[in-house]
Amino acid sequence: MPDKIEVLKNIPIFSTLTEDVLTHLTAITHSRCYKKRMFVFMEGEEREAVYFIRKGVVKAYHVDEDGNEQVISILHEGDMFPHVGFFDPSPYPATVEVIQEAELLFIRIDDFDQLMIQQPQIAISVMKVMGKKILQMQERVQSLISKDVQHRLIHSLLELAAEHGISRGNRIHIDFPITNQDFANIIGTSRESINRSLNQLKKRKILSADRSGIVINDIGQLKQMK
Repeated sequence: MPDKIEVLKNIPIFSTLTEDVLTHLTAITHSRCYKKRMFVFMEGEEREAVYFIRKGVVKAYHVDEDGNEQVISILHEGDMFPHVGFFDPSPYPATVEVIQEAELLFIRIDDFDQLMIQQPQIAISVMKVMGKKILQMQERVQSLISKDVQHRLIHSLLELAAEHGISRGNRIHIDFPITNQDFANIIGTSRESINRSLNQLKKRKILSADRSGIVINDIGQLKQMK
């Protein structure tokens, strides 16, 4: 791995730390690589560590009583997870699976708790991240309650574009594979409904998609439709 301090500086919640603190942080930070479809941890397992994505993409999801997968979030470079349960022994609240080959940094939970006590700015950064995730979940719940499948899909596409999109000319690329079933699990509908809604957007040339990702050809028109 490149110099650990430089790697840690690229993680948003560590970016403002002093060299001395970063040097200490390197001693408690570890790295592990994961291939696509590998699990980082399973829902209900004993909480052992906090993870930070150096590269790659993962999804966090919950499985309901009927065995249906409910995607909570899709996370990429710079993100941390899980976002809840600090300072308590609760188990992991969701399963995390790799959807694009990833390198993860991780810190054991006891070390991370102690780090937040010693470095209040890290605790503040974590609270900001948690606050943002809560707002996103509130918006998603509101979308699920008040909108039809087409509008829920558009909301999800715009959220992915804002968080993961890369602008190339007039187009926005989401450069990781996300299946129609993943979309269905995110917005709480069937894969067949997602197929119909995506096909409508493709026919209007608003977006295109293949196994490598999604290209939004007209983000302005997509926003007008939400």
